[in-house]
Amino acid sequence: MDTLWMTLRVAVSLGVVLALMWVLHRRATKGGLGAAKARGRRSAAVEVVGRQGLGGKASVVVVDVEGERLVLGVSEQSVSLLRSGPTPAPELTIVTGPVVLPTEPRTPAPATTADRFRAELERQEHATTGLPADVPAERATDAVTGTTATPLPMRPRGSARRPARAVVPTAQQLQGSVLSADTWRQAAAALRGRRAG
Repeated sequence: MDTLWMTLRVAVSLGVVLALMWVLHRRATKGGLGAAKARGRRSAAVEVVGRQGLGGKASVVVVDVEGERLVLGVSEQSVSLLRSGPTPAPELTIVTGPVVLPTEPRTPAPATTADRFRAELERQEHATTGLPADVPAERATDAVTGTTATPLPMRPRGSARRPARAVVPTAQQLQGSVLSADTWRQAAAALRGRRAG
């Protein structure tokens, strides 16, 4: 019976919290907090160009508002206009000649797709295959760089390997664990006791 009352109290409390959050959300979107008030009318575009701190809580801020550049002094108590003027036009770079982009030097490429394919096949034929440990030391040379690769150490194969040991935990180690059979028996007994009671 106590569990039923506890569940009802939690459900009612959760419902009250959700209703309160919904009311606050509605009030905030309908203009209670001021963010949504500017939705109906067009607000002026303000762009902060730069900001420089002067120490403490004072700073100088440069902003562009509707084609005008303002230099403002901002402190904790006030904002004052230091200077104003027209927004400067963006600087344009005039290119009078052809633009040459830097390129990486390339090896001369074959003219056709068939020639490129044939060149790639020849390169692949001369490349070494397999792992460096599978190739004898005299053949373990990289075709591209020309360096000799050292074989990797390999574990012995076949019967030389030790069989993996299966570790079986004891009943004492599993006591109270989800994996313990005693835990499941206790849970089943508790459920049977609740159903009977």
